[in-house]
Amino acid sequence: MHLEPERHRSPSISLTPLIDVVFILLVFFMLASRFGDWKDLPVNVLPAEESADQQDKDWLTLTVEADGRVAIGDHQYAIGELAEHLQPGRTVLITGEPEAPLQAALATLDAVRAAGIKDVQLELMP
Repeated sequence: MHLEPERHRSPSISLTPLIDVVFILLVFFMLASRFGDWKDLPVNVLPAEESADQQDKDWLTLTVEADGRVAIGDHQYAIGELAEHLQPGRTVLITGEPEAPLQAALATLDAVRAAGIKDVQLELMP
């Protein structure tokens, strides 16, 4: 039988579990983060002097509607068939209804660029 009193050790804090938790958090944040190429949408703001000259251009106005279709004048088109009805060399202004989805406006911008039109402007309203 063991009758000697137990010696009390001073309490110590082990850093091993702390290091393990920090390592797991580091791995989690590295896997959850998205690393990739961010693409910017070029936005050109015209100075006040040039805006009068821009109003004289022959604009082709595309209106993105709430259902995601695009109207050119009185005709409505799906975004996929829009490139067939556009002529390269035109100046295009893309506007939208207040309820129109932003994704449809950006898809319209992509379709206009795919049709070979370089002079495209977006009219964004709050």
